[in-house]
Amino acid sequence: MNNRFKLMTVFTAFIFTALIFVAGCVNYDQKTTIKEDGSGTMKIHYWSNMKNFSMGTTLGKFEFEEPKVKDKYKSSNSEVTSIKVEDKLDDSTKHVYIDLSFKDINKLKDAKGFEGVNSSWKEVTDGMELKYTLLKDTTAANLFNASDYKVIYEFTMPADIVSTNGTKDGQTVKYSYTLGDLTKDIEMTTVVKKPKGKLCGMFGIVMSTMLIGLAFYRQRKKK
Repeated sequence: MNNRFKLMTVFTAFIFTALIFVAGCVNYDQKTTIKEDGSGTMKIHYWSNMKNFSMGTTLGKFEFEEPKVKDKYKSSNSEVTSIKVEDKLDDSTKHVYIDLSFKDINKLKDAKGFEGVNSSWKEVTDGMELKYTLLKDTTAANLFNASDYKVIYEFTMPADIVSTNGTKDGQTVKYSYTLGDLTKDIEMTTVVKKPKGKLCGMFGIVMSTMLIGLAFYRQRKKK
């Protein structure tokens, strides 16, 4: 009985270790287009080697079955418009492609697929600021081959970029990391110009009042 217990313990430990090993073995690529009001669209592509699916179609935080993928990324704030799961036999990899739209990037975490992310879109002195933070994931970061797996983000902004800690290409900002970088939070920040014609705060209120008053005065003068 004692030997059987030891055998079960060893087997359980082996399964647990194997699950941890494959949990983070996923490459991730996300392209986001943001509108002035904080809504937008997103294309997500993630993939892994087929040998990692011997114990099922779930790898850590990632699902590789269409119904589960949809459930992961849909919420009251986000709508999944397209899903494609594809096996590529030439390099023995399994891929998931997702297209979705969202109403407010500040509420991305309403969907389970964005639980490891903090996102905000707000007005600052220089314009509108996007802050997108990947929360640390030490399980994935401590894999011995973590640096082999890429994590890539791309944001297309609604106006000219004022400042960013990413690589700028026109109105698009790109970031590239590996799983090994997730030993700490990764913060991606970009500030863009305010949309043309946008009046903010008291200045906007005063200007609007003045314009209405001027129009009213001109109308009275014509009479």
